[in-house]
Amino acid sequence: MSLLISRERILIDEVHGLKRLRALIDESTLEHPIREELLLCFLRARKFNVERAFKSLKNYLKMVKNYPELLANLSVSKLRPQLKEQLQIVYKSKDKLGRRIFIFRAGRWNPNKLSLDDIFRCNVFCLQQLASNFDAQINGIVAIVDLQNLSLNQARHFTPSYAKKIADLLTEAFPLSFQTIHIVNQNWIVDMLMSIIWPFLSAKIQKRVLYHGSCWASLHEYVDAADLPEDYGGFREQLDCFKLFEAVTNEETCNLFNLN
Repeated sequence: MSLLISRERILIDEVHGLKRLRALIDESTLEHPIREELLLCFLRARKFNVERAFKSLKNYLKMVKNYPELLANLSVSKLRPQLKEQLQIVYKSKDKLGRRIFIFRAGRWNPNKLSLDDIFRCNVFCLQQLASNFDAQINGIVAIVDLQNLSLNQARHFTPSYAKKIADLLTEAFPLSFQTIHIVNQNWIVDMLMSIIWPFLSAKIQKRVLYHGSCWASLHEYVDAADLPEDYGGFREQLDCFKLFEAVTNEETCNLFNLN
């Protein structure tokens, strides 16, 4: 019964929220025609706080305008070589709190094969897939950033301007709530990188960043082993994420974030 009431409450919030959000858009100078489905993404991700949803939408549109090559028209066909590196893992299952799990294996990045922009585009593409899911919009997601084998050769590419783009995406410029960001397999280089990105992160996101090293018991206090692959002390088999994307990605998700 409680779930039914919750669904009914969500539907009521959606109707009122869309009306108010459309009014704010009509009063603004936003130029893009925006689909109702995308507006709902922002409303749900911001718990139907219309002002926050509108702020996030404006920030997202600003990012798309400033970095069209990073955020616009992303698809499996356009990112095939980059996704085949399998730095990103997205599980269809959810944790005990109903949150989808996104794993970014940053330490596996080979700068000779992929640029930082390639990585950013792939991460945004994965987040777009998650943001198109109703449960992820409502419950948010859990991110695990694996920094195993991170080296100075990789870290030297990480600039303040790039850190700012990541921070914008994590805070108020994307229709997803990052409930927790777990850092695993980190080494001393991480302190240097975090000193660059930390000032750009909101206080809320800063509190949600947790460090575990390679202590899986610590990670499992937040994400059950049953919901994790074997690499992180879990019981799930490692996914071929590229095959998964090819199987489940459809034009609807691509069109959802297509503002042309």
